[in-house]
Amino acid sequence: MTSLRNAFGPARALFAALVLAPSLSGCVWIAAGGAVAGVTAVRQERSVGNAIDDVRIKSTLESRLAGHSAGLFIHVSGTVVEGRVLLTGTVEEPAARLDASRIAWSVEGVRKVDNDIQVTDATGWYNRPQDLWIATELRATILGDMNIKDVNYTIDVLNGVVYLTGVAQDQAELDRVVAHAKKTSGVARVESYVVLKTDPIRYGYGAPAAKQ
Repeated sequence: MTSLRNAFGPARALFAALVLAPSLSGCVWIAAGGAVAGVTAVRQERSVGNAIDDVRIKSTLESRLAGHSAGLFIHVSGTVVEGRVLLTGTVEEPAARLDASRIAWSVEGVRKVDNDIQVTDATGWYNRPQDLWIATELRATILGDMNIKDVNYTIDVLNGVVYLTGVAQDQAELDRVVAHAKKTSGVARVESYVVLKTDPIRYGYGAPAAKQ
């Protein structure tokens, strides 16, 4: 990653983020299967086993959301890091929000579910271009910060709200990421679900109650 940063000057950071967005976000593509999960994990704090499990959990979650209703599949997204699931998106009824939580908990291997799905009568489609720009700009900023191990972070943006997940090297690094997010143009607020590298929750201990 250091060589990439040296190769792309500040003026080209945004281009780098666009091209490398999938890897910079810490995501692994389901279509690529366990092999890509393993390669990505080598660059992250996640173990290869955890990365492969996360692919399986995300795939199963998406399948069950689709099986429940087209609305949940289209408007709800799940980010998975070491068995911790973050649900984001919009639904029109509170019951649908609870259904998404139940479905997430039904997937084998899930250890924690944070539900940040917004209940609203507007799907927020008109905000998608702005959300994409915010996510891209923030990834570029993080990529250019030599004090941040960017591959460990996943960035999701919905209606101007930035959701951060992943594993931070330490509190100082996490504080830098959150600060960058807050300074990004168009951001309404920042919600962090990042855990520290040394946090016992990564190993299944001391998990806090799920956010409903």
